[in-house]
Amino acid sequence: MHTKRNPYLLSALLIGLVFHGSSMFFTLEYTYDALIHVFFSNHYITSWFDPWNYNWYNGFSVLGYPPLSHQIIALLSFIGGIKFGLFFLCIFSILLFLQGVYNFSLLLLRNRKVAGYATIFAVCSSSLIETIHIFGQIPTILGIAFLLHTLPHIYNWVLHKSKYSFFCAISLIGLGATAHHVTPIFGMVFFIIPTIGMAVMEHAKKSDATYEDIRFLDFIRSLREKMASILVFTISSILVIILSILPYWINIKNNPITQVPIPHGSRDDFLEVASSGLMFFLIPWGILLCIFPYIWYRYLSRRLLFFGISILILTLLGTGGTSVIPKLILGENAFNILTLDRFSFWGSVMAIPIAGEFFYRLFSGDIKIKIIQKFGLFLFRTICSSTILVYVSIAVLTISLGYFRPFQPQKIKMLPIVNFLNADQHYKWRYLTLGFGDQMAWLASLTKAKTIDGNYHSARRLPELTSRAIERLENSKFKGVEGIGSLQQFLTVPEKYHLKYIFSNDKFYDPILYFCGWQRLQVLENGIMVWEKLSVPPLPGVLPKEDVSLYQKIWWGILPMLILLIAFIVNIQYRWIQHIANKTKDIPISGIHIYKSNNQEIKRIAIIICVWLLFVAVSLGMYTFSIYQSNNTHLTPTNAVASYYDALDFKKFERAYEHLDPLSNKTLDQFLLEISVTDGLLSSYAKLDAMEPILIEQKNNKAKVMVTTHWITSLERFTKVYYHDLIKRNNKWYLILDDFDRDLPPEQLVIQNTSIYYNHGRRKVTSEQTYHEDILKQPILEILSATLIKSDGKFSIIGELQNIDNSPADVNVRGSIFNYKDKLLATYNAKYLIKHNLYPKEITSFKVDFEGIAGQMRTTRFQRHSIRKNSLQ
Repeated sequence: MHTKRNPYLLSALLIGLVFHGSSMFFTLEYTYDALIHVFFSNHYITSWFDPWNYNWYNGFSVLGYPPLSHQIIALLSFIGGIKFGLFFLCIFSILLFLQGVYNFSLLLLRNRKVAGYATIFAVCSSSLIETIHIFGQIPTILGIAFLLHTLPHIYNWVLHKSKYSFFCAISLIGLGATAHHVTPIFGMVFFIIPTIGMAVMEHAKKSDATYEDIRFLDFIRSLREKMASILVFTISSILVIILSILPYWINIKNNPITQVPIPHGSRDDFLEVASSGLMFFLIPWGILLCIFPYIWYRYLSRRLLFFGISILILTLLGTGGTSVIPKLILGENAFNILTLDRFSFWGSVMAIPIAGEFFYRLFSGDIKIKIIQKFGLFLFRTICSSTILVYVSIAVLTISLGYFRPFQPQKIKMLPIVNFLNADQHYKWRYLTLGFGDQMAWLASLTKAKTIDGNYHSARRLPELTSRAIERLENSKFKGVEGIGSLQQFLTVPEKYHLKYIFSNDKFYDPILYFCGWQRLQVLENGIMVWEKLSVPPLPGVLPKEDVSLYQKIWWGILPMLILLIAFIVNIQYRWIQHIANKTKDIPISGIHIYKSNNQEIKRIAIIICVWLLFVAVSLGMYTFSIYQSNNTHLTPTNAVASYYDALDFKKFERAYEHLDPLSNKTLDQFLLEISVTDGLLSSYAKLDAMEPILIEQKNNKAKVMVTTHWITSLERFTKVYYHDLIKRNNKWYLILDDFDRDLPPEQLVIQNTSIYYNHGRRKVTSEQTYHEDILKQPILEILSATLIKSDGKFSIIGELQNIDNSPADVNVRGSIFNYKDKLLATYNAKYLIKHNLYPKEITSFKVDFEGIAGQMRTTRFQRHSIRKNSLQ
């Protein structure tokens, strides 16, 4: 019999369409992963059946990520462009997720109004908002949506052996695997097994009995009767997961991920790293934290017991490195590979049905009646208003978090960069972006030029990348010395990777680029600085690739779309035909059920929730107060000093000036002038990595503080110690800066006789590859001396090199070291310990440090020879 649509569900879908459909235009492109999916989609637009992509790294295989979402975006791009496909799939995934929440809630609670309330709650749940509008994880939403639609069919198959439900479930399992393989794999454990357990529990309950009457032997007897159905589904679903993305499993077997684990905030100790706790625990759970006792109470009931165990494990795994439990459950290897925020997300999704039930009872059910009877209408309205206010506030704060704390650089106009790469055959070399954030993926999808970097670390194969705990070269400064060290390997020997151009959006990298021999070429219209390295050969005409068999290419290109078509026919087309024939049958939900509590139970729940809310409020209050104490810039002498250097670090000089003694005669203009002419490299290019202010002395209204600062530049790490006197005025501490020496040192203006070379450029117009000259003169360089030395257990080559030609030269020096058996031990570059640009007859010293040499060396060979370098390439 045809069932009338639920108005709560329709309202939730409409609100979701309006809310997410309007907000995603302001947030989606600034998320972490959205543009990565655009890049993968662009691959399928250009080469649907070729799994090898040349644009990132030295080439990588797209078989390492399930293709369904990317292929859908690629197909939709032919209608309205690739971003149209991205936005369309995003809103479709959200609506599908909301429908899945409704089906899942209806399965668990067997009440359509409660399921409708749960769906409305899910619309603006902080976990959904964070996953879409901060992380941009569209395949994750698509995968969990398919999984939630699968569960009622699994329940119906196990309980009633409905063949239609079996085929629906299997098709949706395959669809989920092609969208996001991790979701159905873990979903088997955390969602599907509890659903099967609930179905067995339902079968074990006699018609005139309650769930509390079920005994363990009754459950075992029922499980034995349903074992055949369970085994059939289990084996079938495992086969479908394997076969639907078979090339993925073959690729993982042939190219296992062997790289140093990359740190992730979801594995931090949330008590020590508050920002990680906020992002990966507090925000995903959101307002659900306030009703945790009720969620546990309901999930530990007899019928939902298996889901209670599942949500308990998900909650523990979502705590990251706060305790040792996640590492014990997952194991060392899985703990270091997986991002644990997915467990908090799945746990919050599993809690949504119970939250819907709670809010239904609070706004329309028995709890509402009890509150009004005992405390009056005013208190009831106050509680409801406060609940809605907290719910909306968390949603608004979550979606606007990127405004208060930007996760990406400002949007970069890519057209000038694309035009530069397309002009003069610049695409025949590789490029590198610095300070672009995840927008590097958008640039890569707009041009056929190739970069040595990439934004999908699981696909990396270069040892220079896999041996360091760094995700991208683009943001290497955020990984400290290790990140800069990884970047340095590419900057010092760019010819090895055919790396010629660097687009810099962050002047932090300017020193290392300059001292590694890179030259500023021009500033593009969008403000991006282009750096160029001479003497880099172009990419060869034929690039290496790891090819796969033809059947894998066809499998990968056709099967996901085929599964989508089959799932559409089985789950939707067939239902439409049944509607036309007036033969629609709803999924059995074992009768309509409304959970109600007696007076004692409601009282007990109310007391527990009140105590819990008091605990949460006290904890948040203490946490907020501790943040206030640590961030009140004038509360203590150490706070004032720390805030002063924090302002200098972020170049907020007016805020730093507010920390100075207001009775001093130093004006803002004088302060800015003094800052601009002191500290040199640190003031211009350094990033404050850490600081340790220590109170040395405090008497009455005066204090003395020593602060040890650790600065990171793109060249080295510096440690400087400063001493500051402070004075307290009006209960606020201020710094007293030392007098600035205004005397100018001698020889401020020095005149030098230098030769200036003017490049006339090409003398004919041609589209052929050119270096702006018709004939390239190759300068000749000669090594005047080279000596192998050993200092502090490390080997180095020091020497001198001269440009003996009449033209300027661009220089790179590499040294190789051999053992007494003529076996090559290592080859290193002089890096920035050399002058890379030499005028005619100019001499430079150089030093090649061998940073790690294993074994004892008796004889070392270093050939003295002339080196030809292209000065104008």
